[in-house]
Amino acid sequence: MAVKMRLRETSSLAGGVLAAMLVTVPAVAQTTPEPAASEEQATQVEQIVVTGSRIPRNEFTSASPVQVLTSERAQARGLSDTAQMLQSSTVAAGAPQVNSTISSAFVTDGGPGAATISLRGLGANRTLVLLNGRRAGPAGTRGSVSAFDLNVIPQSAINRIDVLKDGASSIYGSDAVAGVVNLITERGRDGGQMSVFATAPIDGGGEQYNISGSFGKRFDRGHISISGDYYRQEALRAGDRDYLICKNQFVFEPGTKNRADRIDPRTGQPTCNDTLWGQVYVYGPGFVGRAGRFQYDYDGDLGQHIPVRPTNPAVSAQYPGAPSGFYLVNYDPASRGVVNASHPFAREESIIPEVERYTAFIDGAYEVGGVELYGEFLLNRRESRTDSYRQFWNYTYTSTGMGGGGDPVNGFTGDYYLSPTPVTDHFDQSQRVDYIRGVAGVRGDLRLFSNNWKWDVFAQYSRSDGEYTSDVILKDALESTNFKTESCVGQTLAVSGRKCIDMNFADPRVLRGDLTAEERAFLLDRETGTTVYEQVYAEGSIGGTLMDLPAGPLGLALGFHIRRDEINDTPGEITLASNSWGLTGAGVTKGTEDTREVYAELGVPLLKDAPFVQELDLSLSGRYTDTKTSGDASTYKIGLNWSVNDAVRFRATHGTSFRAPALFELYLADQTSYLGQRNIDPCLNLDQRLADGSVTQKLYNNCTSTAGPGGGVAGDYTGGNSSSEIVTGGGLGVLTPETSKATVLGVVITPPNSGLSLAVDYFDIEIEDQVDSLGAGGILRACYLSDNFPTDPICNQFDRDPNLGITQVRDSFINVAKQNNRGLDFTVRYVQDTRWGELTIDSQTTWTLENQTAMFADNIENPLGEVGYPELVGNINLSFQRGPWTAFWGFDWIGKQDSFGEFLAGNGSPNLTIDGRTVAVKAHAEFTGFHSASLGYDFDNWKLIGGVANLFDEKPPAASTAIGEYSTVGNSVLASQYNEAYYGRRVFVRISKSF
Repeated sequence: MAVKMRLRETSSLAGGVLAAMLVTVPAVAQTTPEPAASEEQATQVEQIVVTGSRIPRNEFTSASPVQVLTSERAQARGLSDTAQMLQSSTVAAGAPQVNSTISSAFVTDGGPGAATISLRGLGANRTLVLLNGRRAGPAGTRGSVSAFDLNVIPQSAINRIDVLKDGASSIYGSDAVAGVVNLITERGRDGGQMSVFATAPIDGGGEQYNISGSFGKRFDRGHISISGDYYRQEALRAGDRDYLICKNQFVFEPGTKNRADRIDPRTGQPTCNDTLWGQVYVYGPGFVGRAGRFQYDYDGDLGQHIPVRPTNPAVSAQYPGAPSGFYLVNYDPASRGVVNASHPFAREESIIPEVERYTAFIDGAYEVGGVELYGEFLLNRRESRTDSYRQFWNYTYTSTGMGGGGDPVNGFTGDYYLSPTPVTDHFDQSQRVDYIRGVAGVRGDLRLFSNNWKWDVFAQYSRSDGEYTSDVILKDALESTNFKTESCVGQTLAVSGRKCIDMNFADPRVLRGDLTAEERAFLLDRETGTTVYEQVYAEGSIGGTLMDLPAGPLGLALGFHIRRDEINDTPGEITLASNSWGLTGAGVTKGTEDTREVYAELGVPLLKDAPFVQELDLSLSGRYTDTKTSGDASTYKIGLNWSVNDAVRFRATHGTSFRAPALFELYLADQTSYLGQRNIDPCLNLDQRLADGSVTQKLYNNCTSTAGPGGGVAGDYTGGNSSSEIVTGGGLGVLTPETSKATVLGVVITPPNSGLSLAVDYFDIEIEDQVDSLGAGGILRACYLSDNFPTDPICNQFDRDPNLGITQVRDSFINVAKQNNRGLDFTVRYVQDTRWGELTIDSQTTWTLENQTAMFADNIENPLGEVGYPELVGNINLSFQRGPWTAFWGFDWIGKQDSFGEFLAGNGSPNLTIDGRTVAVKAHAEFTGFHSASLGYDFDNWKLIGGVANLFDEKPPAASTAIGEYSTVGNSVLASQYNEAYYGRRVFVRISKSF
């Protein structure tokens, strides 16, 4: 319910507008209201457009709930990033969000380093982001760009953010399924301001710095303002925090809090279970796997803890002879304790990436000939980088080989196959995204029906131009060494053109990732892809009072919207050639979408000053959308706003929304690539993994079931030695648009003269025909963990051969059945002038009641309450202002989440059996809260704010790492809600000077 106004009236309207907000949306305006505008000032007030409506009004009567986030509140909390500001709001914190941490750890839309906003957890594609009331074009890298990247607009440029918390496709167009986020910049400045911000975690790593400046000039017929911003975030690495490194089993003796992890006798501490490194896997005749694997004794102390080989001759006979210094590990409890699974490379892995951003923003307006010409120009560059590491492996014979023909360089003997598994830190990624956005428009007044009407016509162009650079391992180089029986020197690789060299991947030096310059030049490479996303559109609208009815003015708004979106993503040459080992190949994603829309909105005052009715207003809106690829659709929205008296107001909305599939969902290049079966098949080495607790009983049972795909697998099945074919592509001609329905019912209570305001809103959003892609590994896991196995339709998306393993996975975009999200929003605000100063307390809470996704009609997933999907999230904020001093305390909290039920359903037992011992797991994230406190002082056009965020150094929840129900980094839950915890306690300071 925030307002958008003519720029020259901003300062005079500020107090009156914020005071009016309390009538309709209490507790959401996160700033202290200024005194109401004077009568003289009020004469300057022109009609207002509220977020959620296009009808000009003189007061707030919208039926839609809006939450307002202000830059002042963000500064008091020590936030300097738009994504942090938005994602910590309760309307977002109840579900996973994509921030730079998450997008660097997982494959997400927008590419690594991107940060988007997903209201209600319904997806960033279903949250429309506006910039100053106009649709903002997407930004990012890789083929799956479709959402606005919050990196584009710095927090320093933002005055406030209006979050419309219900569907609004009929008002704002496609994508406004879950709601609308309106980023409103600082405008109308007359003078300048410089600001410097710094925040530093006490334990180091993840420091943030920001320098911004702006200057504006207002004159009789217009204004102009210019601002610039520089932001830098240092990387936070896993080794910077002891709770982000060395993933343990984190299990307990049943009924106690005593840890029962497997102990590494070399350290006396629980074993680390991060990426395995430096092992040589063993396969016998018929490619039958062995539990034991060879590991080199780098420290020279393994002999103090285990024998070189098993003392049981029968067990030892199952393994080849090995060069000196190699020990057999992982074949019994003692030898599992010394398996290397925490390489020094792990300490350098980025948890929060390094980011640098540069932004310039210009806006202005000039009145000529009775109309106002206006424009905006935004230029932004984001550079980000993540460091990581990975395993890789090949297959080879022993030196004597199967049947006598073997690898002449590996040093192992006997009739066996081997799979040396080295580690490398050659797995870094970097991105550079240049984003420009220009707006040019003209607006004015028109006398119609004896009333003033507002009209506005503008055009906007945005372009995201990204480059993404990735470290890769050349597939043809690595696979040229598979099952080698003689030297390859002199051969030229077919795809990369490299000259082949003989590499012994079982060499201890290679296994630990120490490659020579020649080996790196042969095996490793780096490539750069480009992504261009352009959006151009024109829009016009007119709105005003059609006539005066007994209950008030009848408002009408009409408009049109014409838009073209275009994407062109060209991966690097290595990916185009499907020559990146262990990663999916990709083709060029290129396509366009044309959208044409007309819309109308009507505000009808039904009753006024009647019994039990102070005001009763009806709002109606409708939109017709026609797209090139997905046909046409009509959407509508009905709203009712009933003010009983000064103290009680009821509101309700019901509407439909429409989302055409995004360009990448339509045009992702049909492509065939290959992934190693160890990357995607959850049914490998089941006997061993069940014994050490890394798979559930449910997964074991389904994988080995003869009723399953391919007739099931044996418990000792190790997978075929060939790769699986992955078929992916867009759904052009197959996908249908998503449709949705959204209902909001609310009550607002504002007892007069109490300073207290309360609101409760019930929301229910249901999406039909949701567009999704699950990933090859996700498809297999969804099948084998399905409650409807083996009849779940998702099990038809792949083929398993009894001998060859997974031969093909079909992973193109599809329409799934539906998604449903409903719950309650609670807002409270209390403002009181005391003899000591002004006290403001506000609080927001979101209670999600349902969050279901039906992938197919009979396959319903409901993660609500599980780790990463809290039912309850909220915040409490208190500020006290006395003269030039302002004190602030804030508390953001995430309710308890528990995945134990899912673990129990999959495991069939509340406990795990590890190394023959029964152990209990911790599968929940406890209630977690983050306190922040700050003190501000204003003097002589200076403003100082200093404080501490995460005041009590709250850590992210720790949970058992071996049960597969959630992601962890170290022993800590990896979820967007805990981003503040990864930093730890941090201090911050901001200094601003106005002139």
